[in-house]
Amino acid sequence: MTHPETPIPVNAIKHPQCGQWWTGLGRAHCAVCHRTFSCDSAADKHRKGAHGIDRHCVDPATVGLVAVRKPWGDMWQNPGNDNRFANSDEALGEVA
Repeated sequence: MTHPETPIPVNAIKHPQCGQWWTGLGRAHCAVCHRTFSCDSAADKHRKGAHGIDRHCVDPATVGLVAVRKPWGDMWQNPGNDNRFANSDEALGEVA
């Protein structure tokens, strides 16, 4: 869900059907369920079934993806354990 108070940047990509926007050329947006993913491999994980027969979306959390809050809303990604990119000083101290 897009935060109404966040202005859309000039470099944003906006989906014409659902109106959701995001930044980053490596992102993936599902045209069926309109969720945004960090990359194609994360988006592929939430699609199940045979192509052209019964392909469908599943809840990203049920296939091991985690939601990360971004200015445009939630982005689903693979979980990671690399604390170099954590926001807390405690997590950063564990890597050093």
